[in-house]
Amino acid sequence: MPLIELHNVGKNYENDGVVTPALAGVTLNIEEGEFVALMGPSGSGKSTLMHILGFLDHLTEGEYRFKGEDVSNLEKDALAMHRRKDVGFVFQFFNLLAKSSVLENVMLPLIYAEVPKAERIKLATKALESVGLGHRLKHLSNQLSGGERQRVAIARAIVHNPAVIFADEPTGNLDTKSGEAILKIFHDLHKAGHTIIMVTHELEAAENAERIVKIRDGKVISDTKNHQRRFGAYHK
Repeated sequence: MPLIELHNVGKNYENDGVVTPALAGVTLNIEEGEFVALMGPSGSGKSTLMHILGFLDHLTEGEYRFKGEDVSNLEKDALAMHRRKDVGFVFQFFNLLAKSSVLENVMLPLIYAEVPKAERIKLATKALESVGLGHRLKHLSNQLSGGERQRVAIARAIVHNPAVIFADEPTGNLDTKSGEAILKIFHDLHKAGHTIIMVTHELEAAENAERIVKIRDGKVISDTKNHQRRFGAYHK
């Protein structure tokens, strides 16, 4: 059974009576343990698709099954439960709390999950060590470089061992060297068995995934295995 199953998924946005389609008839399966890049130009629908997959938004039509469960029409509380339990997010601009420590930022998902404090500290420390920031626990996030902030964001995304990690343009705000380091971390996470879905418009970043799904005008126009996969390949 695929981890994620989409069948004929559509998404429309309505503003002042004007309906704008963002996704149209998307059918897609993603297996547990895959590293998939969703590629497309701005406005193609790739971020909308990620928001639906990550329980941040509702679809308008079609069916979405997650771990075999039909999650197409869940209420807000059920969506929030899946976000807390099943997914981790890494965003282009990090979304960290500037005046909180690195450790406090990474512990946030565990606080929402009501994990006891001692266990929160243990798990967050382990996650930070796994991305090479075990020596930065007490630093404030605004004292770090861009690459270090993204490492913190990755640690926060994996701290509760989610079923899938979503990365939305994770290298888009970084220089070449930092971008390469972040992609190497995703490679290592995938090698360890994590499912990763990365949204990007950069071919160099997408080439690190094992599968590339291209989206244009809200539709999947190609879905191919990446036989030219290059770990760490990234150039601005």
